[in-house]
Amino acid sequence: MQTRKLSRILLAVMILLLVGALPLMAQDEGEVQELGTGEIEINFWSGLGGPDGQSMTDLVTRFVEENPEVTINYQILGWGTFFDKLSAAIVAGSGGPDLMTLWHSVVPQYALTGHIMPVAEQMFNLGMLDKDDFSPALLDSVSFDGETYPVPFDNYGSGLYVNTRLLERAGISFDDPPENGEEFIEYLRRLTWDENGNTPNDDGFDAENIAVWPLSIGWNRVTVTPALYQWGTDVVTPAPEAEVLIDNEAAKAAVQYFHDMVFEHHALPGVNWNGELMLNDGIAMYLDGAWTYNFYNTNMEDGQIAFWPYPRLGPERGSTIMWAHTLAVTSNIEPDVLDATMRLIQFLSDNSREHSIKTGMPSARLSLRDAELADLIWTFDTLTTQMAAEGVPEYQSERFTEVENIMGAAYSSIFTGQQTVEEGLDDAAQRIRRALR
Repeated sequence: MQTRKLSRILLAVMILLLVGALPLMAQDEGEVQELGTGEIEINFWSGLGGPDGQSMTDLVTRFVEENPEVTINYQILGWGTFFDKLSAAIVAGSGGPDLMTLWHSVVPQYALTGHIMPVAEQMFNLGMLDKDDFSPALLDSVSFDGETYPVPFDNYGSGLYVNTRLLERAGISFDDPPENGEEFIEYLRRLTWDENGNTPNDDGFDAENIAVWPLSIGWNRVTVTPALYQWGTDVVTPAPEAEVLIDNEAAKAAVQYFHDMVFEHHALPGVNWNGELMLNDGIAMYLDGAWTYNFYNTNMEDGQIAFWPYPRLGPERGSTIMWAHTLAVTSNIEPDVLDATMRLIQFLSDNSREHSIKTGMPSARLSLRDAELADLIWTFDTLTTQMAAEGVPEYQSERFTEVENIMGAAYSSIFTGQQTVEEGLDDAAQRIRRALR
């Protein structure tokens, strides 16, 4: 049966991922790299791994070569370990970083409690960075009481990776992305094949033995949150107000759309599949973030993979979610270390175009998103154009990781049939309200 086959595939993929991840995990949790030999020491913690982490390491190495008076104690941490270790350092009052990468979504947790300083505002005032060179919406997402705290390093979103071989098989032109939620469902039906080559539009379609799935979702947060915007809502309102929205009727309608993909349209298997299955034509489309670019760019031939905007599904607006990795500075930093750290931030920001080329992650600096990058990075033009027109920064919360853990569990329960949409979102909303008290 298809269920047993799906379980075997998922188990194999998980094993491959775990085995493949071991060297990177060892690197992420490894010892501090001491870069440079100068007397001024900067402790820098980064959550960027993989190609993003290598690109950041290259930039930091160049900085100490050009600034021999500085030593950077540089440590890459997996994001789960990163936040746990940071919390422990805050409680202990020592042993933490001077500079760190933070998701913009978690900034209130550290800004509103006084653990990080408004370093971006200070650098704007000193003329080290131009405030007008950043998206106002992005700066608003990391600003409180009129001051901007961390410096946004990149600005990335989500979209739809498409297997052009399977589009061609279904008779769908890449130049004709879906215009609305109904057309998207029709595309999904045309891109679904059972073991006999039938689609859901054909007589005899066997929903229990699907050979090619039309869609995979790498992360429910990436997939569902932009749809919430399209129905005119969100998980919660941004900090510090923190009104819970996920149990309103608009949110339930957005999540119901994806629920129906699983149980009515047979377009999703009910669990997250890994996008690697696209390599062997096991899936036709993959909703995921800009970080997936490098994997497909490395493993698929030119012309076999392409990128569409996040599709217009809901009734209120089009949208894609926007994130940023930011460069944050702790409030208790020593003055001489602060000066060197701001110069490091300026260097990283000034060279973030290079990071874009290596990783596919757009720079937060608007002036560094030149037309040439669209020729170098096949996701770039689509991603940045949609972000500029329809991008919505993810909500920020003092309890962001806790809220997202609750939402992840709710989505998994809903999309595997353990709860209805209403049950799952009502339960999640109650748990989030308790967490935000």
